[in-house]
Amino acid sequence: MRLRYLALLPGLVLGVVSLAQSTGLGIKGGVLMSTVHALNIRTSPIPGATVGLYLPWGIGPRMELQPEAMLTSLGAVYNEPDGDRNTVRSLYVQIPIALKCYLSNGFNLSGGYQFGKILLAQQQGTEGNASVTDQYNALDMGFVFGAGMDYESGLDLSARVYGAMTPSLRDDDAIFPKNRSLQVTVGYRFVQFGHRKNFR
Repeated sequence: MRLRYLALLPGLVLGVVSLAQSTGLGIKGGVLMSTVHALNIRTSPIPGATVGLYLPWGIGPRMELQPEAMLTSLGAVYNEPDGDRNTVRSLYVQIPIALKCYLSNGFNLSGGYQFGKILLAQQQGTEGNASVTDQYNALDMGFVFGAGMDYESGLDLSARVYGAMTPSLRDDDAIFPKNRSLQVTVGYRFVQFGHRKNFR
């Protein structure tokens, strides 16, 4: 029986190695502009930022599955009909999972789904600052689409848009705000198991 298990061991090792050769680990960060799509109220975008880790996982000669764990600041300016302006800034942990399709050795298009959890939200207006975290739904979900350029050196550049499918506010029956953002990031794969194949 032990010999049978020993015979299976090389196959398991080769399987792990072949998987490892198509994966990597990197850190990324960048800037973004975010706003919300809302009813019955006009909104304006505000700047934000994002930073975190990503795990590119090769699943084919021209495809990667890339889950990420990002800390992201979002928000918007709400322009009230009476002229008042309120700025809301929020902080989320976001987990996007994108499928990347390579059209050349480095250039790629991507698309996928993103899950977010609210950490805090702060409102600044004419009456001062106030925490509004308890007014937000715990989860924020939607689609991500983008394009990027990945280099053999480990440098990854990308631009991505996010559109939430779920309203960010709870117990709201008037404006139904949904997060929107456009972000540009720079990443570096500081651990790279194997190299991407040339497609030419």
